[in-house]
Amino acid sequence: MTDQPGLLARAWELTQAIEHAAAMADWPAAARLAEERSPLLMSLSASQTPDSMATIRRIQAVDAAMMTNAKTAQRELHAELQAALRSTEAAGQYEQVAQL
Repeated sequence: MTDQPGLLARAWELTQAIEHAAAMADWPAAARLAEERSPLLMSLSASQTPDSMATIRRIQAVDAAMMTNAKTAQRELHAELQAALRSTEAAGQYEQVAQL
């Protein structure tokens, strides 16, 4: 796909798919889609129509919102991991004491 409108349309479709994957907390899928989209965005020419620029700005806005969501999800997952590790450690301590 070498036509600029087609590239941008596909990039927007992928952006929407990335947004959906992120909303479902399917971060691996979001990352795969972002990898697929990246070369399309990189191949866009600097000169764009006003409509194309509006789509590019929408992509940027969605990306910014998803970045905020990804950071929040990462913090939450880290906290859950830490809690799970503490629970695992406590269960191990119980097991050691119970064997005495």
